[in-house]
Amino acid sequence: MNPVDFANRKIAEWQTKSREASENADLAAFEFAEREIKTYKDMLELWLKRCSKIGN
Repeated sequence: MNPVDFANRKIAEWQTKSREASENADLAAFEFAEREIKTYKDMLELWLKRCSKIGN
């Protein structure tokens, strides 16, 4: 699994956890999940930038 696939998988996983926390009105879990989503999206953006630089 490459880093882009890994980040996409983790984003999907944390989006599911965020949705569950929202449905359960668990603010702490929701906020944590949202931070994790942001972290993995930032990682994904970084990897995509690096891949585009390597390809050029």
